[in-house]
Amino acid sequence: MNSENLLLQQKCDLLVKEPEIRFAGFLDYMGNLLSGSFRRDVTPLKNDEDRKKMFIEAVLRIRTRQEFDENLGPVQYAAARRVKVVTMTFLVDNKVLFVSTDPEVDIDKTAKKIQKLVKN
Repeated sequence: MNSENLLLQQKCDLLVKEPEIRFAGFLDYMGNLLSGSFRRDVTPLKNDEDRKKMFIEAVLRIRTRQEFDENLGPVQYAAARRVKVVTMTFLVDNKVLFVSTDPEVDIDKTAKKIQKLVKN
């Protein structure tokens, strides 16, 4: 693992120590998982193939939203509340941070916490 991916993995490891975060992973612009991990007690809800599709979709959504950055400003994060999880995406440098959390989280509070942890 190169030093950049090691740093990304350390950030993911830090995030999944938070009790509400199920998964944290950094994606490249092709939707490939560069680094990431689940919280120890979490059983994934999707298999690897379905997760890959979800990652590609997340990257496409972020890239599409960037078309409006000039007029509206950049997206700080995007979130989707589902019955079983909340998924959140953040643009971090030239990577996409994909996070899934427990469904009952306060999205804004959790997003701010994630942003703070990732910046450190």
